[in-house]
Amino acid sequence: MQRSTLSLAIAVAAFALAGSADVLAKKAKPGHKFKGSVEVQYRSNDNISIAPSSGQRFDYANLSEFGIEEEDAIDADDFDDGFDDFVDVDPSVDQIDADDAIDEDNDGIDDLIDPNVDNVVDEESRFSTKLAFAHRYTFANGSTSWNNGLRFATDTHNQRDDLDKFNWAITTGLAFAPRGSRHSVRPSLSYVALDKNANKFSSTFVASLAYGYRVSKQLNVSATYNYQDKDISNPRAPDARINTLEFGAEFEATDNDVFKLEFAPKVEDSTVFTRNTDAWGWEVAYTRRLPWDMTAGVGYRFNTIDYKNLTPNREDDNRVWGAQLARSFGKQLVVELGYESGKRDSNIPSKDASNKSLYFGGAWKF
Repeated sequence: MQRSTLSLAIAVAAFALAGSADVLAKKAKPGHKFKGSVEVQYRSNDNISIAPSSGQRFDYANLSEFGIEEEDAIDADDFDDGFDDFVDVDPSVDQIDADDAIDEDNDGIDDLIDPNVDNVVDEESRFSTKLAFAHRYTFANGSTSWNNGLRFATDTHNQRDDLDKFNWAITTGLAFAPRGSRHSVRPSLSYVALDKNANKFSSTFVASLAYGYRVSKQLNVSATYNYQDKDISNPRAPDARINTLEFGAEFEATDNDVFKLEFAPKVEDSTVFTRNTDAWGWEVAYTRRLPWDMTAGVGYRFNTIDYKNLTPNREDDNRVWGAQLARSFGKQLVVELGYESGKRDSNIPSKDASNKSLYFGGAWKF
C-alpha cells in the first residue's frame, strides 16, 4: 500500500508537469502577497468521546466557488493558508484518548478492546479558535509561486479541562500552475504540534504532494498524497508512520449547485505497542446558493478503521451526516450555523456510541 501510493503520487506529478491544454490561468503578478484569517466556533456535543475535531469539517462550497468564469479558474491572487492539503493531521478527541490511554484502569487489557472500561456519555461543549497567516511570493514567470503558512488553533471545553488543547502548524512549499495548462502541482513540507492540557502531546511531520486538474469549467479533480511521521510524547503510546492518498472531485452542476466528493485510503504503521490501523473513508457534500449571499449544504461521511494488531481484533464503522447554513457579508466575513449527527458501530458492542452536535461560528479574512 505504501509503495503503491508513493508510486502513484510520483506518476501524477510527472503527468501534471508534462500535460497542457487550453488557457485557463491568469498570469499572476510577480512579488509578495500576504493574507490572514480568524475563525471561531462554539459546538455542543451529546457525547464528547466521539466529537469531531475542530479541523474535521464537511467541505461545503463557499460563495466564491459558484459561477466561476473560465478565465478566473486559477486566480493567483486568491490563495489559502497552505493547510488545505493536510489529511488527518488534527487528531479528534477520541483519537487522542486512544493514543494516550493504553490501560488506564491497570487491568492488563488494552482500553481499545476492554469491555469493562467506563464509557460514560459526557455532554460537553467546546469553543474553538483559529488564527492563520499566509504568504505567497510569485516568481517573474507568473506560473510558479512559493507559499508559506502559519496557523494557531485552540480547543477549550466547558468543564473537561483535561481535553483542552493547543495546536500550531507551519508549512512551506511551491505551487506550479503553468499558463495555458489545466494542471497544477503543489509539493510542500509541514510541521504540526499538539499540546493537550498544557503538556506537549504529539507532533507530526508532513510531506505532501497535491495535484489538480481542471477537466472543464464545471469539473475539477485532485489527488493528494501525504506522508506523516507522528511522534507522541507519552512513552506508552504508539508513534506512527502514516501514508494517506486522497482523491477529490468538485462538480458545479449549475451556477447555484456544487457537489464535492472525496475518497481516502490510509495505512498506519505504529512503532510502539504495534497498534497498527488500516482505514479508508469517503465523503460527499452538496451546497446550494441561496438569495441574500447565503448558502445551504448537506453532507455525509463514512469511514472504517481496522485495528489490525489488537487481539481480539477491533473494527469500527463511523457515519456522520450534517447540514449547514452560511451567510456571507462581503468577501471578508462569513457566519455559519450547522448540525451534525455521528454514530460509531464497533464489533465490540461496548464501543458503540453516538453524538449529536450543534455549532455556530464565523470566519473573518484580512
